Amino acid sequence: MKILYITHLNKNTTNLNDIIHDSVLHGLREIYDNNVIDYPGAWYMYKEEVEKRNFDIKSLWGSGFTYYDLLSNYDQIDRTDIKNKVINNYFDIIIFGSVRRSTRLFEEATNSKSKIIFIDGEDHVHINDRILNKGIYFKRELITNKYKRVYSINCCIPKKKIIHKINVNTKHILAPLIPHRYSTYIYLNEKDYYKMWQDSIFGLTYVHGGWWEAVRYYEMLMNGCIPLFVNIDKCPEKTLTKLPKKLLSDIFNQYSWILNKYFPTTIYKKKFLSIKKFYLYFNYLFKKNHTCDSFINDYPEVIQIKKKILQYTKDNLTTEHIAKNMILDTLKYYQ
Repeated sequence: MKILYITHLNKNTTNLNDIIHDSVLHGLREIYDNNVIDYPGAWYMYKEEVEKRNFDIKSLWGSGFTYYDLLSNYDQIDRTDIKNKVINNYFDIIIFGSVRRSTRLFEEATNSKSKIIFIDGEDHVHINDRILNKGIYFKRELITNKYKRVYSINCCIPKKKIIHKINVNTKHILAPLIPHRYSTYIYLNEKDYYKMWQDSIFGLTYVHGGWWEAVRYYEMLMNGCIPLFVNIDKCPEKTLTKLPKKLLSDIFNQYSWILNKYFPTTIYKKKFLSIKKFYLYFNYLFKKNHTCDSFINDYPEVIQIKKKILQYTKDNLTTEHIAKNMILDTLKYYQ
C-alpha cells in the first residue's frame, strides 16, 4: 500500500506542531515503513534532521518529548515528482495530516482516484463540513453524530516508549507535576519526566480550555501512573474513545479522596474550587497522613490497577494501533 502523508511544517515555519498529526505519522511509518511518504517532510521527527538543522526541539509541544527521536533515514524517502504521482493515481491513500494547517495539493488529491483522509487534530469542536464530500474525516474533540463521514481520533503513544513493568517502589502518592501549574513543570529531559510519573501512584489531570484531549494522560498511563481525571464522567461519548473512560471514572470515584491531602489552590484551577474542597482539606488534617508505603499496604489493589492500565495502554493506545484502525475504517468506508 502506497500512502502520501501531507505534512504541515516546513523549514521556514514558526508554527507549533500538531500532536495528532505526528503520532499518526509515526504509527503509519511503523506499519508501512517507507511506503509512507511524508511530504514535504516532517523533518522535526527525525533525529538526524533535527541535529543537521540545529533545531531547538524544545520549541515543539511537550518540549519534544515522546515522539521526536524515533524516525530515521529521512533522505531515503522518495519525495520527488509528488504532484505528478498524485495526478497519475500513484498513491492508494492520501492523508492530509493536519487539514486545518495545510491543504497542499488539495485539488490534485481530491480529483484523483486515491482514497482521501482528512485529520483534524485541533483543540476545538468545529468540523470543516465543506470538504466532507471529498474524503473521510477524523476529528479530535468530536462531539456529534451528525456526519457519517466523520470519525473520532485520539492521541496515542509510541510502543517503544511504554515501560515493560510498573515501579512498585513509588515515592509520591500524587505526582508533583500539576497540570497548568507551570512552576511544577521542572523536567528538562524526557528521562526525568517519565521517572516522575513512574515514581508516582497517582497523577492529577483535568480538562483545560474546554478541550478534553491531552498527551499527558497517555504519558501517565505508559509509565504506570494512575490518572485521577477530574470530571472524566462528563466527557462526550465521541471524544477520547480509546481511553478506558469507565475505568478512569471508577478510579476517580474510589480514590479522589487522596486529593483532600493537598491545599485546593495548589492543585486545582479556579473553576474547580469550592467551599467543600476547603472543608475536606481541613477535615483531612485529622486523618491518617499516608506515605507511599502505608498507602500501598492499606490499598494493595493499586498495584493491580497500575498493571491493568499499563497492559491496556500496550493493547489499545499505541501509535500503531490508532493508525491501523484509521486505515481499516477508511478501507471499510470506501468498499
